[in-house]
Amino acid sequence: MPSHEENEMYMVKEAQRLRKSDPCAAMAWIITAKTLYPNAFNLQYEAYLLERDGQNYEEAAKCFSAIATNFQNQHTELWQEINSLTNALRNENETTPEHEFYVKMYKHLTPEVQHNIFMHTINHSADNLERIYIYILMFNKFPKSAITQAPRLLEMLAEGMKTEPDLYQRILVEEVLPMIQNKPPELSPNLACRLYTSSLEFYLRQIMDESDTADAWKNIFKVLMICGQMMGWEPFLPFSKHVNQNVYWEKLVDILSGSPAGSSQVLFYATTLFIYSLHGYIRNCKLKIEDADVAHVLVEGFMEWSPEGDGSDVPSMEPPKFSLTTAISPELSKAFLHAAQCWQLLNTDQFQRDFSQLMLALPLAPWISRFLFDLAIYFGHRDEANKLMAEMTTQSSLVQSLQILSLNLMQGSMTLQGFQCILKILSELPTTQGQLLENMSLKGHRHMVFLPLTRSALVQYCVGAIISRLSRKVFEPNCPDRLLGDILVLQQLNLLNDVLLTQQIFSLIKQRKSFNLRTLSTYIINIDLLEELSHIWNSQQEDNFELTSSPISSGTPTATTVAGGSQSRRIGTRGADKGARDEFRAITRQQIARCNENVITLLANFINQEHLMLAQHIFGISQPVETIVIK
Repeated sequence: MPSHEENEMYMVKEAQRLRKSDPCAAMAWIITAKTLYPNAFNLQYEAYLLERDGQNYEEAAKCFSAIATNFQNQHTELWQEINSLTNALRNENETTPEHEFYVKMYKHLTPEVQHNIFMHTINHSADNLERIYIYILMFNKFPKSAITQAPRLLEMLAEGMKTEPDLYQRILVEEVLPMIQNKPPELSPNLACRLYTSSLEFYLRQIMDESDTADAWKNIFKVLMICGQMMGWEPFLPFSKHVNQNVYWEKLVDILSGSPAGSSQVLFYATTLFIYSLHGYIRNCKLKIEDADVAHVLVEGFMEWSPEGDGSDVPSMEPPKFSLTTAISPELSKAFLHAAQCWQLLNTDQFQRDFSQLMLALPLAPWISRFLFDLAIYFGHRDEANKLMAEMTTQSSLVQSLQILSLNLMQGSMTLQGFQCILKILSELPTTQGQLLENMSLKGHRHMVFLPLTRSALVQYCVGAIISRLSRKVFEPNCPDRLLGDILVLQQLNLLNDVLLTQQIFSLIKQRKSFNLRTLSTYIINIDLLEELSHIWNSQQEDNFELTSSPISSGTPTATTVAGGSQSRRIGTRGADKGARDEFRAITRQQIARCNENVITLLANFINQEHLMLAQHIFGISQPVETIVIK
């Protein structure tokens, strides 16, 4: 006599044989078999297949519920169907008949069965990523389940980031955090901090790729709030690009005052504010000028010198100020100072170790190296700045030469290396013309300048560096004519901003019986200077005043026309030199006719062609310095 199993299998096979050709007969076999053997999986499963193949969503759901409830762990066929169901739910936008069936059948399952399907799938899946996707699917279908299940999901995400950080970070910030943001679960501080650091790393990569940075920062602050809620922190401020950074800093100081030493809350709030300020600084260091992206470099400003002395030679313990040289200077200086405030806080004993580890975990190396160099410049730490500059590998030679020159000026005197940097800078001038800057020289205190890398600003800075080194010599006894004349040429760029120096030069000229102004017919084109020279000439009619100059040139400076020597022409104010007045007027008219020439190009050529004489003025030497032609 056949056993129960044999009878059961016989009925199943008969139902399977008739399933395609005669579904009604097949169902009759199944109904009969289920009556005889109600706890047989094969019969229950075959009944489900009949309903599935017949696209009977509601009846199929009843059969599926029965086998999912009563046969959870025993049969691979059941898990294959569950996988097909969950895959269809994860890809509901697909329109294949198979996907459509599973999605519609799911809607006829009871909520309890739906939830159990997800949980059993999670518990029996060996694939970490697969379980994470099922969790996300379950949270979408059952939002309340996130309250109890989210910590486990977040732990799995943190674990996955060890092997595939990009993928798991994206899942965290784009799929998981938005689902739990309204009611974040409580987490251990270590896990919450790891998740925030990973989220920050994800968004920083977006920011560095120049995508929508405002949205990225809005999301960073949102994630910070979520992780703060997980650990019961006092809320920080939400992000708004219209909020002054002082407001964020004041909030941080307020939280700091009520927190224990080394508080993780202060660490992460201050780190976020530091990176936000740092990004604002780095981003604003580039500005569009004349349709070109022009970088700005932090350099030492010039201090006006007075022969009476004003205490400016005495090093001040006060931090330097920022000169408002360009429209972007205020925003740049604020971002830099806020970043500096946060950096100093985070490098105190209570935070330094944890902050250093955070910095190593984030993709900030290029920003940090630039910021630390500028910070060393700002605080006047020359040795540290030199060390940091040697470690910076992305610097252009133009920027490096400019920074070396700035370090020279910081120490109070230009070295031969600094002068060589001027020549290198002038050899690499960019095509963007730009504008001359205001407030490059200030009186009484050290100050910093954000210098745009334009032709005008770079030449202005090089000229200012030379003048700042030479100006004191004008007030020394027996100042040579050639030095006075060369300073007059350089002063054409900054005439109104250093009236005292110009007055001293003209005062010395008036006191002399003769003056060798060899550069007059080649390099002096400023109308104010020409008018003053004409005034001196005319006022000295009764004295035997001689003005030595190169002969009238065609206007383009060359090595021949500036050589002086035997080609110089002496013009006296007395009638002994017939035609002298006409010759002086001719020189003056010629130079006035050139007054609209590009003074930037003129002075760049002057420095290049007269670099030996300038080096002799500055260093008292006449050894060769690398000659570079300015085009």
